[in-house]
Amino acid sequence: MTQNNIRKYGNILGIDIDSTTAPRVLAMVRAHIATGRKFYIVTPNPEIVLKAQKDNKLKEVINKASISLPDGIAIIHADKFLKMTAPKSKIIRWLICLIQGLFVGLTTFSNKKWLFSDLKLIKGRDVFMDLMHLANKKGWRVFFLGGKENEAELSAKNLEKSLKRVKLQFFAGPLLNFKGEPQTPEEEKIETEAVQKINSFKPHLLFVAFEAPKQEKWVFRWFPKLNIGGAMVVGGTFRYIAGKAPLPPKWTEESSLEWLWRLWTEPWRIRRIFNAIIIFPIKVFLYKLRSN
Repeated sequence: MTQNNIRKYGNILGIDIDSTTAPRVLAMVRAHIATGRKFYIVTPNPEIVLKAQKDNKLKEVINKASISLPDGIAIIHADKFLKMTAPKSKIIRWLICLIQGLFVGLTTFSNKKWLFSDLKLIKGRDVFMDLMHLANKKGWRVFFLGGKENEAELSAKNLEKSLKRVKLQFFAGPLLNFKGEPQTPEEEKIETEAVQKINSFKPHLLFVAFEAPKQEKWVFRWFPKLNIGGAMVVGGTFRYIAGKAPLPPKWTEESSLEWLWRLWTEPWRIRRIFNAIIIFPIKVFLYKLRSN
C-alpha cells in the first residue's frame, strides 16, 4: 500500500485521485504480480467522495490505496474546476467560480481533449474487464467475492464461456455493516470461511463487491492477511456481468449522460444520482469558495 513518489494526483475534497491511464494500470498490475508486491485498487466516484467527507476511515482507505481511479465524469470536472485560479475578493470570486464551473461543464461537449488533459476518466467496470482478459492471457487465478444474491456465481459462469484459461472461484461472502465488519456472529463465520477460501485458492486477483464503503473497508481490514496478488473493489460490476442490469449504451458514455440511462433503467437509484449530479458539484463549488 505504499505510494510511488513519481505518481501524479488530482485531489478532490481531500481524496487523492491518480492521474493515469488504463494501460498503465494494467502494466502496474503485471509488474506487481510478477514481483510479488501486493496492491489494492479503489474507484472513487462522486458518491464515494461525498461519503468520505463524513467518514475518515473511508478517506484513509482510499488515500492509502495502490491506485485510485477516477470513476465518474464529475470527478474530472471537479479536478479541472478546483485547479483554476480565482480572485480573493469574495463577491468577484463567487462570480468567477460560477463562470468557471459552467465553462468546465460545457467542455464535456466542446473540448474533451482539454477536459481530460490532467485526469483521464477510467471506469471501474472497464478496468475489471481489462484485468479479466489479462488474467485469461496469463492463466491467472481470480476470485469473485460479494455481489447481491448469486451475482458472483453468475458473473463467473458467464465469463467462463469466453475466458477459457482463467481459473475462477466465487463466494457470496458475509453481510457487512458500514464499518466493513460482519453484522452478526453467524456472518463472522461466513467471513472466516470467505478468507479461508481465498487464501486456499491464492488468487492473483481478488474482486470484491460489497458496495461502498463496505468493500473498501473490508479489503483494507483484511489486506495484510490475504494470500493474494492484488485486490480491486468493483461495486455493482457483477450486476452487469451477471446480466441482472443492462449495460449503458455507448452513446450515453460518450456524451457523459450515463446517469440518465441509470435513472431510466434503475429509478431506485435516484437519490444516489441526485447526490452525484447535484450535491457533489455544490460541495465542490462551496469548497473552492472557502479555499484560499
